[in-house]
Amino acid sequence: MVSISKILLSLLLTTVFSLQLKGSEDEVVPSEVEEGLLPRKVHVAISNFLVSKDLTLHCRDKHNDVGTHILKYGERYDFDFRPNFFAKLTLYYCSFTWVGASHSFDVYNQNKDDCNQCAWNILESGPCKVFPKQCYAWRD
Repeated sequence: MVSISKILLSLLLTTVFSLQLKGSEDEVVPSEVEEGLLPRKVHVAISNFLVSKDLTLHCRDKHNDVGTHILKYGERYDFDFRPNFFAKLTLYYCSFTWVGASHSFDVYNQNKDDCNQCAWNILESGPCKVFPKQCYAWRD
């Protein structure tokens, strides 16, 4: 005998999957998901504001690694992700290195950040969130 919880879980997964896909029998294309059903994607942009210095950054969360990137002064690196649907657990942190310095910082913490467009300027004194404008000192 199949338990009611297994049937409900199966129905939930089928519903979520079918909402994410639409199309004819010949093609399957991503659909627009109703607002509020799944968390919106978060877009993170990190800009190098270190005058005359290259910035090496490496960002990741517990399950995803967006890799290592080298930015010249004024260049920007962007990445997108979808925060955790079931619990506020998503945390993206980055290491920032340049000649003579090495630091790390959480560029997105689902428990405290309420941004869908999270833009950061990296300075020698620390990271600055573009909107709302707020700068932090390096802690390490």
